[in-house]
Amino acid sequence: MASSSVPRVSKYDVFLSFRGEDTRKTIVSHLYAALDSKEIFTFKDDQRLEKGDHISDQLHIALKGSSFAVVVLSENYATSKWCLMELQLIMEFMKEGTLEVFHVFYVFYGVDPSTVRHQLKSLNVQTYHFSPEE
Repeated sequence: MASSSVPRVSKYDVFLSFRGEDTRKTIVSHLYAALDSKEIFTFKDDQRLEKGDHISDQLHIALKGSSFAVVVLSENYATSKWCLMELQLIMEFMKEGTLEVFHVFYVFYGVDPSTVRHQLKSLNVQTYHFSPEE
């Protein structure tokens, strides 16, 4: 990943962002196993979050300490406030450019990229109204 002359600043090679109910036992488990088999240190949050939970410091640190983010966009990704907060944080880190090495890859799982691009069906974020206490 990094050349030997550049000190490693990342705690994780990859940060996985995904909607657990859609992908945890399918593509995410396979992707995680494949990365692990290649000794790619990957952060995968296995906590099931309840209404009212916020992005934890651990998650924030894990994301900030990662070289890559892989966002698995699935049918119900946008229905999760948690997923949208993670995605917002990923985009903020990209925009700020505060990270030395940070790349984002998108995996479209069970959704057409044009559905995401045009925010159709369950990926229309305008249809979700999250209150601050959610």
